[in-house]
Amino acid sequence: MIRVGAVGVGVHAVNAILPSLPVVDLRLAATCARHVERAQAAAERFGADSAFDDVERMLDEVELDAVVVVVPPDQFAPVIRACVRRGVPVFTEKPAANDAHEAAQLAEEAAAADVTVMVGYMKRFASSYRLAKELMSRDGFGRPTLASFTWSMGPFSDRFDFRDWLFENPVHHFDLARFFCGELSDVQVARGGGTEYTVVVTARSESGAVVSIRANTTGSWEQRNEAVEIFGEGHSLFVDNLDTCVHRPPERPERVWRPNYTVPLAANMTGATMGFVAELEHFRRVVEDGVPCESDLASAAATLALTDRILEAA
Repeated sequence: MIRVGAVGVGVHAVNAILPSLPVVDLRLAATCARHVERAQAAAERFGADSAFDDVERMLDEVELDAVVVVVPPDQFAPVIRACVRRGVPVFTEKPAANDAHEAAQLAEEAAAADVTVMVGYMKRFASSYRLAKELMSRDGFGRPTLASFTWSMGPFSDRFDFRDWLFENPVHHFDLARFFCGELSDVQVARGGGTEYTVVVTARSESGAVVSIRANTTGSWEQRNEAVEIFGEGHSLFVDNLDTCVHRPPERPERVWRPNYTVPLAANMTGATMGFVAELEHFRRVVEDGVPCESDLASAAATLALTDRILEAA
């Protein structure tokens, strides 16, 4: 079993990332946080042997096969660099850097050291989105012609300004647009008024599809929050609220896939549906088996560069 250290033990780490480690045979061996008592509490909760308040000391004193990093954007770089210098593979939550330039620099350093740094854009690994990508690749679907992405959430302006909101939340669908359609060009943005945030992005993609991305904080926290619809040539796909994938062929009845939540298998649990388990499973295979990393720092830098372009156009 691969021994990992965890840097950062905040709400997202303890709710989404650390509980998923044993599901994919990753053993938490050490925790690290700015306040050692918080690291110790997480270590006790998740079965780690030791806790630290200094990354370098954790890397010195504990033999680790990999490190999982869940920290605020301005704290990623020193942690990632410390691991890269020692040749330790890293799984880092998105965005993995404070901005696109820093992400690109980190990507170059990791590549030069031949150290894997995977960035957790978990939507790419969510079961319905993976199925949709596989269906797109089948004979007959044709090239993508039109793609729309919707990200709607409740009020958020009291927590983040417009820039930080783009980089914290809609960035997931900016990354999904690249995942499904390739790199975007001719980016145009319309931004709504008011104290909350509304933005519509239109672009062309290298796959040929015309792309639209709609994001807002004027929706509801309790209702449908995201959707993706992609048209090929006669065929279309619709992923509804993350967990339901619908394939609509040109002549036959539509087919619907959705997890069977009544059966308590890992594939039907929230971790798989949302992509957390699958992304960590992929990271384990990258470290253990050497498979190519699907969501590396270079890709993350491209997603942040796209987000910068959207911010500038807004």
